[in-house]
Amino acid sequence: MKRLATITAFLIIFSGFAAASPNVEVQKMSTEPDPLKVGQYADVRFKVTNTGTEEAENVSIRFAENYPFSVDPDNTRSWRIASLEEGDTYQFRLQTRVDPNALQGQEELKFISRIDGNSRTHLMNVDLKADDDGLTIKDVEFPDKVVSGTTKTMNMTLENTANAYFRNIELSLNPGEQTPIVTSGTSGKRIGEMAPDQTREISFDLNIGRSAENGVYSVPISLNYENEAGASLQKQDSTGIVVGGEPNIELGVNNEEGIPAGAKGTVTLRLVNRGEGTANFVKINAQEADGYRILSGNSVYLGDMNPDDYQTAEVEVYANETADSAQIPVEITYQENGNEKTETQEAQFNVLTSEEQSLYTQSGGNPILPAIIALIIFIAGIVYWRRRK
Repeated sequence: MKRLATITAFLIIFSGFAAASPNVEVQKMSTEPDPLKVGQYADVRFKVTNTGTEEAENVSIRFAENYPFSVDPDNTRSWRIASLEEGDTYQFRLQTRVDPNALQGQEELKFISRIDGNSRTHLMNVDLKADDDGLTIKDVEFPDKVVSGTTKTMNMTLENTANAYFRNIELSLNPGEQTPIVTSGTSGKRIGEMAPDQTREISFDLNIGRSAENGVYSVPISLNYENEAGASLQKQDSTGIVVGGEPNIELGVNNEEGIPAGAKGTVTLRLVNRGEGTANFVKINAQEADGYRILSGNSVYLGDMNPDDYQTAEVEVYANETADSAQIPVEITYQENGNEKTETQEAQFNVLTSEEQSLYTQSGGNPILPAIIALIIFIAGIVYWRRRK
């Protein structure tokens, strides 16, 4: 009986010593961002608490790098506490980087505490999430300019830059009713799944209306898909289509008979748009050169010129007495799809010398004189007929 009492007393004393010991806990407080983003840095705030019944001395905490987490060389990965009283708490901050190749889901941050040569491992669960914006339209291939009444193919490259899978992908072109562009066949193309770093080519045939006017048309693009968690995601974008070929303004002169030397006359300039595109806000500026002087205003506004349009502009000039022909430099300014262009062309008109004027008159160049002669002959004929009668 005495021996049993001794053993019982020893156990009570031993249990008292065992209970009086420190116990360090390492616990997560918060993360920024939450959840952690794959391929990005994260701030992890955690606390170290002594939940034991005795002071803990020379406490060290170390972050044990484990995939997919790492710490840059300049950042802190270990901490030391000289004395941690019972119930005391210290707060710390860890900056870690999530590996770009990590998959979204749940991972563990690993910390190791050490007290008087005894170590203990602490694990913190954190959620990882891949960037849902990783599904992007990388490239759009289409001619810089298209002509109305044609069909062209638009090629798009879809790329998954995230470290996650995306499913039930649909890419759609949505030209509005006011846009003279329609898709051949279905306006939406579907892809079942895209893995990380995967690219896919998608093509649409676009019909440009025959009555489409020159201009830049915006075509909306819709991208719908699901992430690994099954959440529906959507992106809106647009691409521009330029309709209209290039205009080609051709300059000429309508004055075939010419202008007498030493006299004034009117030169009729002729402009024709022989191109496939519209020239907007067309304006000409006739310039002086050898052989003539401009008497009227030299600038004329003609407005818009569609393909095959014809416009004329008159310029009054004085032809020098010694000239036999003259070249008029004409500066032509217009806008093509909002971009201003300027070009200079020359138009030639004839200057009649005195000899050419006489020859022109004798050959019927002057329509008034033959009419007078014909009238005189007609009247003389009537008088003669009456006298005979």
